Amino acid sequence: MSFIKDFYSIILIMPPTIMMLMKFAEKCPKCGGFVQTKSVRKSIGLGFVEIPVAQFCLNPVCDWYQDFAETKKPEDIKEGFQLKIPSFDRKLPAYKKPEFKIPEISKNQMIALAAIVGLIVIYTIFTYFVPVNHFDPGNDVNQKQYPGQSGLQNNNTTLSSVTPKITAIVPTTIPAIAIPPSIIEPPIKFDVGHGFYPQVITINKSDTITWNNEENQRTRIVLVSNDGLFEKQLMLYPGRYQYQFKQEGKYTFILAEYPSYKVYQNTTGTVIVR
Repeated sequence: MSFIKDFYSIILIMPPTIMMLMKFAEKCPKCGGFVQTKSVRKSIGLGFVEIPVAQFCLNPVCDWYQDFAETKKPEDIKEGFQLKIPSFDRKLPAYKKPEFKIPEISKNQMIALAAIVGLIVIYTIFTYFVPVNHFDPGNDVNQKQYPGQSGLQNNNTTLSSVTPKITAIVPTTIPAIAIPPSIIEPPIKFDVGHGFYPQVITINKSDTITWNNEENQRTRIVLVSNDGLFEKQLMLYPGRYQYQFKQEGKYTFILAEYPSYKVYQNTTGTVIVR
């Protein structure tokens, strides 16, 4: 049993001892790159041990190596190790800074822009810097008549100039539609023998009545209004007379002899105005 323990202790101590004797390199002494260690597994008794046999540089450009067994060539040592290391000569694409170009403005656009700016400046000057004088003759007369109240009137003028004037809207009344006057047709006829015909007639306010003289034997007859609407009218054959009734009521008319104004019998007519 003691022999077996000693054997295993020798196996565990052997790799570090070999590494110390072989002078392992952590980096390539030629280019400073990483190195790869190639080892061989050997079975000893009931176990096995990894025995390093060589070291070589991982840089494909560098040809440094060291062979601990000194039985193989460098090509044989690197056999079985296919390492793809990107070439250091490969360059990244050059970074181009984006160029910011100011859009070009045509001549017509410059002229239009200058015109707009000029109009804005002119409008600003006339709006804020040119005083507007409102002349009120009535205020001028009042200030001359009452010099002691000039300050009060100036204050009122200032307030009125600042406060907008509100015009009151007066509702317009629609006038009543007046019925146009009309002339009654047919006209009233009269003579001494029959009087008025029609004897009674009804009309509207503002209507006009026409009397026609049909008496051909007595050439002169007087038309008389008992209500005094008009003066006595001398009617000659075949004359006519018109009158417009402006008030409501009942009016009577008679026929009289000329020039005595004696009333003829049964010659009374009536007009009713509604």
